[in-house]
Amino acid sequence: MLTTFDYGIIILYFIIMISIGIISTKFTKTKEDYLVAGRRLGFPMFFGCMAALAVGGAATIGSAKLGYKFGISGIWLGGSLGLGLIALGFLVSSKLSKMKALSINEVIENNYGKSARIFSSLLTFIYTMMMSVVQVVSVGAIISGIMGWNAQLSMLVGGGIVIFYTFVGGMWSVSMTDIIQFVIKTLGIIILIPIFALVKIGGFSHLTASLPQTHFNLTTMGYDSIVMYLLMYIPGLIIGQDIWQRIFTAKNEKIARKGTILAGFYSIIYGSSTVLLGLCVYVAAPALKNPQDAFVTGVTLFLPIGIKGFVIAAAMAATMSVASGSVLASSTILYNDLYTRFINKTPDEKKSILINRLFAFLIGVGVMIIAFLIQDVLTALDMAYAYLSGCVFVPVLSAFVLKKFSAKAGLASLFLSTIVVSVTFFKYGVDSNYPIIFGIIVGALTYLIVNSMDKNKVESSIDVKEDAAS
Repeated sequence: MLTTFDYGIIILYFIIMISIGIISTKFTKTKEDYLVAGRRLGFPMFFGCMAALAVGGAATIGSAKLGYKFGISGIWLGGSLGLGLIALGFLVSSKLSKMKALSINEVIENNYGKSARIFSSLLTFIYTMMMSVVQVVSVGAIISGIMGWNAQLSMLVGGGIVIFYTFVGGMWSVSMTDIIQFVIKTLGIIILIPIFALVKIGGFSHLTASLPQTHFNLTTMGYDSIVMYLLMYIPGLIIGQDIWQRIFTAKNEKIARKGTILAGFYSIIYGSSTVLLGLCVYVAAPALKNPQDAFVTGVTLFLPIGIKGFVIAAAMAATMSVASGSVLASSTILYNDLYTRFINKTPDEKKSILINRLFAFLIGVGVMIIAFLIQDVLTALDMAYAYLSGCVFVPVLSAFVLKKFSAKAGLASLFLSTIVVSVTFFKYGVDSNYPIIFGIIVGALTYLIVNSMDKNKVESSIDVKEDAAS
């Protein structure tokens, strides 16, 4: 059980997050301040913010659950996250930092036209919304586990704080809170949890002797699940609006590239720590009714007074940092890809900030409603990445790697893959692997066929802008 001192640490953490949101309004003077922190983050802050954004409720609650159920095979979740960021760093981060864009959908329109941008805006909005839902459900599970509150009240408290500081301070608020959350997560999850958990169960030798043999097999969760995580996270991290928006905050391309790659390695280490916690919980409590409780159970079983509160705060930090980035990314899509594109093309700075805050608030309300209805981390995660990776990945990656291509190919790929993903969701359910697999296959085949048939090729706007910048 948690003590009054532990609860005090958690409450102090909440107060600090709210205070930072209020203070950060002093730095938010322009639209770019609100959306991309003025594009002036140096390496230490950029790396910490990117690492904080990358590992959230899935890598914390989800990896502990997978470690409990499947052993070291649970590393595929955090490992896929890390590989996605590393690939992004090597493939496209330097090009992104030069573009001075605000959203992924600008790239889509510049290469494939206005109709394609509308499609991709809808799909990326679904992704960012569902990613926010994942984190609200996760922080609700943590609060519910430690406070004994019902799920809805727990999500309302945790999610409400995130929505507040994102609403008032935008990306500066998100960046400042992310740095604190990065430090707390590193100390709590990566350092303290492995030490105390291993000591409590009698050391690494007792852990290995107590676990079933299947828990030492990297493929225990099944090849279908492994492929699913690889298809979800590697393409999803490469083209995620929340990740791209963070890259746009870097001061220059060198910082963007180096910080993104190192954040990928950080994600792998973080995922390994939470999987290890799941293994230790399995040894100490092999009959949990709900494996999703593995993280909170491990914290209450293994950690001493004071450290419990700190690590619970670290887990909340993991979820809240991703939630804030996702809410802001959703707001950016509404503002940049719909409002300024089709409603008001030249709003002044004050009105821009006001509109973005309004969108952030409305999105926050929508996220809370969906979280109340779903209340399952992995279901929301599957929906988020199925539409992003299954539909948007092929045309975006093609624009980065091809010099010339058919503009019609991107639109056709987006259209058909969206239909396929939606139909397979209805047929096989939201927890099926088929939507994302069929979406990528159909999207890639459609792109290749249309691109080969259409003789009217256009130059990639990414390479054009890069040449102009250099």
